[in-house]
Amino acid sequence: MRQQLENTEIDNVNRYREQLSNFNTDFDLGLFLYILKKNILWIVLFIGLSLLGSFLYIRYTAPTYQSSSIIQIEKSNTANQILNVDNYYEIGDISAEIELLRSNLIAKNSISILPLEVSYFNQGQFLDFELYRTAPFRINVYEKDSTAGSIKVYIDFKNEANGTIRWGGKKNPISKDIQFGKFVKLPFGTIKVSVINFNLIKENRSEVKPQEYYFIINDLNVLARQLMSNIGVTVVNPSAKTISISVKDNNKLKAKEVVEVLIQEFKKYNEERKRQSSKQIVQFLNEQIASVYEDQKKSEKEMQSFKRKNNLSDIGDFSSIIIDRLNQLDESLAELEIQGLIMEEIKKEIDKRGVDIDIYELLPLLVGSRYERSLKEVINSLNDLLLARQNLLYSAKEGSGPVKELDYRINIQKGFIISSVKALLIKIKERKFNLEKNITKLEAEYFEVPDQEIELIRKKRTYDINEKFYTLLIQKKTEYTISQQGVVSNINILSAASAPTSSISPNKNFIFAGFFFAGVLISLIFVVLKYMLHNQITSITEITKYATTSFGVLGIIPRYKKDIPISQLIVNKNPKSLIAEAFRSVRTNLEFIMASKGPKMMAVTSTVSGEGKTFIAINLGGIIAFSGKKVIILDLDMRKPKIHKGFDVDNVKGMSTILIGKDKLEDCVHTSKQENLDFITAGPVPPNPSELIINSTLDEVLTTLKKSYDLIIVDNPPVGLVTDGIEVIRKADYPLYIFRSEYSKKNFVQNVDRLIRENGITKLSIILNGVDAKKSSYGYGYGYGYGYGYGYGYGYGYGYGYGYGYGYYDEDEPEKKGLAKLFRKKK
Repeated sequence: MRQQLENTEIDNVNRYREQLSNFNTDFDLGLFLYILKKNILWIVLFIGLSLLGSFLYIRYTAPTYQSSSIIQIEKSNTANQILNVDNYYEIGDISAEIELLRSNLIAKNSISILPLEVSYFNQGQFLDFELYRTAPFRINVYEKDSTAGSIKVYIDFKNEANGTIRWGGKKNPISKDIQFGKFVKLPFGTIKVSVINFNLIKENRSEVKPQEYYFIINDLNVLARQLMSNIGVTVVNPSAKTISISVKDNNKLKAKEVVEVLIQEFKKYNEERKRQSSKQIVQFLNEQIASVYEDQKKSEKEMQSFKRKNNLSDIGDFSSIIIDRLNQLDESLAELEIQGLIMEEIKKEIDKRGVDIDIYELLPLLVGSRYERSLKEVINSLNDLLLARQNLLYSAKEGSGPVKELDYRINIQKGFIISSVKALLIKIKERKFNLEKNITKLEAEYFEVPDQEIELIRKKRTYDINEKFYTLLIQKKTEYTISQQGVVSNINILSAASAPTSSISPNKNFIFAGFFFAGVLISLIFVVLKYMLHNQITSITEITKYATTSFGVLGIIPRYKKDIPISQLIVNKNPKSLIAEAFRSVRTNLEFIMASKGPKMMAVTSTVSGEGKTFIAINLGGIIAFSGKKVIILDLDMRKPKIHKGFDVDNVKGMSTILIGKDKLEDCVHTSKQENLDFITAGPVPPNPSELIINSTLDEVLTTLKKSYDLIIVDNPPVGLVTDGIEVIRKADYPLYIFRSEYSKKNFVQNVDRLIRENGITKLSIILNGVDAKKSSYGYGYGYGYGYGYGYGYGYGYGYGYGYGYGYYDEDEPEKKGLAKLFRKKK
């Protein structure tokens, strides 16, 4: 039998631990909703604060504006129609233009045009506003120190002619008085301040909180980097070669003008870049023309002088034939000389940069050359590869595998062109050698011609060669000059930039939505934390759920809405109130515990102080006294007595003085305002309350009182703190254990199990005190009825008795509203 009891005890402990483990891991939706409902005002407060935060963020964040323009790039070369030259270098690739628009070069050129060397600001209480083109004063900077960086300078206007400037920060500012319109030498440069609109400055100074003016002398390199980060370049339509250019800035006018100047500078630089490809050839041709022109003049003078000296008028027929053949050879040789010079120039550029030469510079050099068409197939292949690379960049990033593969193929084609140029140059030299050999042979045939005539022929040949060479050079220069002027990058503005009417940032709808959801998230986290940290008992269901023993459930006592008076007896003030009916329900349920006749003893206890055991004892005694039974209440909580406070009497004598024999029992009995209800206070606090309670004198007192009263209610000390009252509870006919809703901890249920299991108090019943009857707590309805039942270790209960809720009313108290609920006083 003993072994069986021990096994049962172990099973009970293991079952209790399992329930605690389930409590920590299982999600209780009912409890979660209860906590959510209980903290609804906190949730509203969090969401309200989030929306207020969004309003403040929008109110005190500088707006960002965006101005944009759409352009179309049309590449054309009018020289193609004039010279009938294939358009090899117009490949339709706009990737270079896109990178040029994003470059630091264009940004710097744009900044140099706009008035951005100095930025002007109006400092408000929370935000600073840039006064782009609207500042009432101007700053001219001379001899700025390039190492100084950006300098922030405040300016105070004393009058229209004088003022003070400050720089160096707020902690250790440096100030200097200045005269407007005159040069001022400062550590970081020389400036001149000019007042434009002093009336506007006076209006600002007359305000309640005048705003300060300041200006920043910008570092153009830093400003260019900032501008680059605010420039957006996107391809709208690759086929139509349309590009969108956008600029973001806190000043709408500045954003618009930056877009316009960017397009202007891009157009100017693009045109110059396209012309640059032919400049080197034209320069070379000019040098050759000047040299050939001098040689031609010299040969013409020598020939005329030779004719006059030897009285020769012309060359004979045979000689004329020979000369014509020689002229044809000389003409071919001159053509080869020009082609050779052009190819040598191309080879010089190739030798300088190799395969890294820009294809946009290489192709124009080939245009118009005699060997242009022999390279046409290779150039067309290169053109197709460049177009394929451009199309690929719309879907792949620079440096990706497919782009690298195309770059490899492009470099191969460039290598073919370079190899072809070198091979052509070798062929030119071979043809030139053969022509010179034929010319030498023809000259040998003239050995039999008279010396004077031969000499004249030679001089005429030299003159003809120079004349032909000069004519060819002039022709080539004309072609390349026309080609140079014909290459134009026409930029059509499809959508002009305009000053934006609304800001793009902060986005009000996005900010409001973001802050709202942040408030909801914070509220949810708050409720989840409250749920995870929730350790208070809120319903009978929870008590029976976490208990491992069986006990009686007498009912619940609603929370008293008003402040409990000094005299805690309230059931006699409003007999039809909800709380009075709750005590009647408990009184009725007591009959199911013990229906035998005769006087009875009730022992009331709890785990800790503050759970309402004294309040329950007084009012339960009062409601039983209503039924005509004589009831007396004894205060055995000698360490912290409260019965005397509950009835508003002195505590000079009572149970402590009775148990030590100092006072007689009949002298310590007090009569309450409620008929049939008496009480005995605890008396002065003794040094040994435990010894007094277990003294046999207490049994004698209880026996004596049973002769005069139908029910003795003993207010015991909390068993969770001391064990003084356990013996009295064991002897009681009605042992009652009090829990308080939203106050008692869940682990307090262990004390009930301990009393039943270890002390053998099997008749123990519980009452849940302080329940808010207007709320329907999770898993248990509080507004409709109360009954007696037995709670088993797994939370099951069976109720007997009767309910109420019809024809009775609660205390007439207006419900607290708004934030007052957050700080209401807990009963």
